[in-house]
Amino acid sequence: MSELELDDFDFGFTTHSEQEFVPAEEVTAAQDKAMAMYKAIIPLLNNLAKDADKNAYIHWPDRNVKITKFKKQLEKILNS
Repeated sequence: MSELELDDFDFGFTTHSEQEFVPAEEVTAAQDKAMAMYKAIIPLLNNLAKDADKNAYIHWPDRNVKITKFKKQLEKILNS
């Protein structure tokens, strides 16, 4: 093909917006899950950050039980 022919060649495809591919309900559901995860994780991070400069270690009684419970909570959010 010559250069002139390539300038007019459209490759046979068209463009679409993201909204045409992902239903709005799915986007909203994903945003809700992301916000739920954020709201679940932020208190944990805030509690870990409290007195971070004053305490060289973290005293966390029943750590394994609480972590397991939190992991199940996150899985529930993710799978909802």
